[in-house]
Amino acid sequence: MRILAVFFHPGANFTAVGGAEKRFLQVLKVWNQKDVEVIVAESNPKLVSSLSPHFETIEISSLISASGKGLYSIYLEWVLWVAKACLRCPSIARRKKPDVLLAPNNTLPNLLVAYFVHALSKVPLVVTVHHFDFPELDQKANVASTYRVYKKAGFSSSVAFVKALTFSMMLALVKRSDMCITVSNYTARFLLKNGISRDKICVSGNGVDIDLIEQVKPEKKVYDGIFVGRISREKGIFDLVHIWKRVNARKTDSKLVVVGQGPDFPKLKEVIDSSSMSSNILLKGSCSDAELYALVKASKVFLFPSRFEGWGLAVGEALGAGLPVVCYDIPALREVFGECRSVFFTPVGDAERFAQTIVKIFEENGLAELEAVSKEFARRFNWEEVALKDLDTIETLVHQRV
Repeated sequence: MRILAVFFHPGANFTAVGGAEKRFLQVLKVWNQKDVEVIVAESNPKLVSSLSPHFETIEISSLISASGKGLYSIYLEWVLWVAKACLRCPSIARRKKPDVLLAPNNTLPNLLVAYFVHALSKVPLVVTVHHFDFPELDQKANVASTYRVYKKAGFSSSVAFVKALTFSMMLALVKRSDMCITVSNYTARFLLKNGISRDKICVSGNGVDIDLIEQVKPEKKVYDGIFVGRISREKGIFDLVHIWKRVNARKTDSKLVVVGQGPDFPKLKEVIDSSSMSSNILLKGSCSDAELYALVKASKVFLFPSRFEGWGLAVGEALGAGLPVVCYDIPALREVFGECRSVFFTPVGDAERFAQTIVKIFEENGLAELEAVSKEFARRFNWEEVALKDLDTIETLVHQRV
């Protein structure tokens, strides 16, 4: 079987390698041992070529770089990449004659290019759906309701409108795919609620690379807390400042390290400085997996005030490193980690309750017990099982089309 994957991933100015990118790379590692040929058309810098010479990678570079610029400049870079990829990928499909097209993430650049090739070639399209930024299942998503969600999350009117339009375009393209692989039941329920039939949805999940995490030796606990993720408003990064200010009022000189990159990085630095928290909140930017796991292991508690998640890979990896987690009580995190005794849920937007929960963990001196609970829970998430389920879903679709 031959798969052509359209793999757009933002540059380091927008984020470090995120959960969707990590998932695809982990899945490819397993597929490398199977009888499957994968051609990957990806944005620069190439991430796949280092995995195995078995995978053919075709780099489609960006026409401009939005490094250090605003969100609209980043979007312009993406639009130009899509235009370039739409010119190149159809000819790649004609030459390679894939059995199936794969969009490993449901972001708009991946979907637009993959669907364009699908429409021209009639090759079946599979989309891995990580999440949509819509926390409720009691109503269908449309531009108006999604706009309200983004406004509530703190985005400006103009940005909320653009993001709502983008959301609607993504959902429309996902509906036109032949199969959706989702990472959680919550995401699957969202798709069902919004008109995608059950027979086009397969729930596969995510994994945690315990072996890789355990290769990093434990460090002395230098930081009281750590956040890992994209530095963007919907990840709750401004809530972090309010939360940690409250923690510091109860536990003086407490240190929080923030790992990641994103469009709101400069603004976050401004907020930290204006809150007189620069000596308590340290911004590390993006880093390698080894550096990341070393920082996590050098911390006591993992903070994750994200408002929208499809699974929560950062939470899973924090558990794999032995940390307790404090997070907002959102559906996907509750589904995946609700049974874990070392994950503590707080109401969305309640900085005081979040801070109280962190301080309580410190005061009860149960970090050693929570470490064992976290590591044991993380072992249930296996990348090989996930990758094989993905592959079985794709193969079944291909055989049905023969």
